[in-house]
Amino acid sequence: MKVYAETYYHLYNRGNNKELIFFEDDNYTYFLNQLKKYVSPFCEVYPYCLMPNHFHFFLKVTEENAFEKGIKTFLFPIQNR
Repeated sequence: MKVYAETYYHLYNRGNNKELIFFEDDNYTYFLNQLKKYVSPFCEVYPYCLMPNHFHFFLKVTEENAFEKGIKTFLFPIQNR
């Protein structure tokens, strides 16, 4: 999917077979810190929701190329090192 600057997106994902992706409170904090590090510099984050087996973010991309690289590193950290 091509991402465009100044465009709004609903970013969401769910654990395989609806399994948990957050197991304890520290997992939520870690996830948000990684989002802040790799994604937030290239977008504006509006409402979001983290649930034990999935998440939702509504955001506006401000820098499309940097966002694409950041989001790949955020969602697939081992593959993008």
